Amino acid sequence: MLLCIQIQPDLRQLMETMNRMSHLPPDFEGRQKVNQWLQTLSGMSASDELDDSQVRQMLFDLEFAYNAFNRFLHS
Repeated sequence: MLLCIQIQPDLRQLMETMNRMSHLPPDFEGRQKVNQWLQTLSGMSASDELDDSQVRQMLFDLEFAYNAFNRFLHS
């Protein structure tokens, strides 16, 4: 299990970094995935845990965002 408080600061920092990158389009897929998880986590209390399914989905979504960012860099 993963506590909400463990991952939220890192995701927030990632979102802030993406927002500072002026070359990323506003509809960048990776930003949307990270933002969706930030919204999910902000609705949880600090002691709430993500279940195994949510953790797997988050890993999948972050891998998707990473790959989208690499595609952006190489385009």
